[in-house]
Amino acid sequence: MKLALTLALAALASATAAGAREDPVPRSGPVQQLRIYRLYDASRIAFHERFRTHATRIMARYGFDIVAMWEARSDGRPEFVYVLRWPDEATMRRAWEGFMADAEWAEIKRQTAAEHGPMVESIQDRTLHLTDYSPPIGS
Repeated sequence: MKLALTLALAALASATAAGAREDPVPRSGPVQQLRIYRLYDASRIAFHERFRTHATRIMARYGFDIVAMWEARSDGRPEFVYVLRWPDEATMRRAWEGFMADAEWAEIKRQTAAEHGPMVESIQDRTLHLTDYSPPIGS
């Protein structure tokens, strides 16, 4: 009985290993980051000016590589959408920590909010790992 159970478990393990597939999503290496900011209509133009003039300049200090930026609408509300490229997740985390702690950025946010009111209602953030079957980015 023990021998039959051992053989059955060995056969199951072998079949599972033969049917197992590698994860199609490597978790190391380059990543992209998708950011979506839901904006307020009343301060939309001021938001774009702040991002264009200040955020991109300060982000560059911390190694942010902005791929592209768009404006979209969802449920009748404006959204600012952009994609960042990073060599890995650890670099991404360090860069965001530096940017969020930047004294100049904190002061700019304070001043622009005082002048224009709130600009960003909510932020969605996604870290994107390229699948092993995706076409190369940029093709």
